[in-house]
Amino acid sequence: MNGSANGIFFGLIDGIKQKGEVVANSKTSTLTSRQRQIYEFLKDKILDRGYGPTVREIGSAFGIRSPNGVMCHLKALEKKGLITRESRMSRAIQLTERPLPSTSLSLAGRIALHSPLLSIGVQEQIDFSTLFASNHVCLRVDDDCLIEDQIAAGDYLIARKQQSYRDGDSIVATVDSRKIVVRRYHQDTNGIRLDSIRSDRSSISSSSIEVIGILIGVIRRQQIEIPESRIKDPKATECH
Repeated sequence: MNGSANGIFFGLIDGIKQKGEVVANSKTSTLTSRQRQIYEFLKDKILDRGYGPTVREIGSAFGIRSPNGVMCHLKALEKKGLITRESRMSRAIQLTERPLPSTSLSLAGRIALHSPLLSIGVQEQIDFSTLFASNHVCLRVDDDCLIEDQIAAGDYLIARKQQSYRDGDSIVATVDSRKIVVRRYHQDTNGIRLDSIRSDRSSISSSSIEVIGILIGVIRRQQIEIPESRIKDPKATECH
């Protein structure tokens, strides 16, 4: 959703990942139905969490009781050139094809206040690749310290590092090397001042302010309900 008062992008997605599609080739066309299922299982695990499953995990997922049965399938995938394995490491399964990252999603429709979802006649892809630029960093919120900014525990902040910042930029910063805040950046002859994005909180002035970067995105890993009792101004959650 886009269009919040402070210009912050909010993404509600089921997981933060760039799964991608492995390039289709003749290797997969020779797989049996079970080999293909196991290959897709391996691919999802490796791309989702960065490492492959154990023999026990594979057996449990497919109801294969014997480790030798699992090994038979792994050897077949290795022989067909789809995976490589390190014999002495339980999780050392790697894909031989380099995955192509996918950073775009199909636009299913538009949402407006008091209006139903408006379907899009022509398929449109929304590219989120700018969120994954090399000068961007990700910070995970582990508690409700930013709940008043409608940022909940489990959210990920995407910040763009820059050499300089302009007055009014929404930034993520540390104060006194211990507190992380989301504020409006201002600088004058007295130094850096961090104003609240909401008007009901006082500004922060300190000699120990370190700007992490401009806040360009908030990605919510799962749908997290924020009770009104945890937000001072419940109207802040409305579209405007």
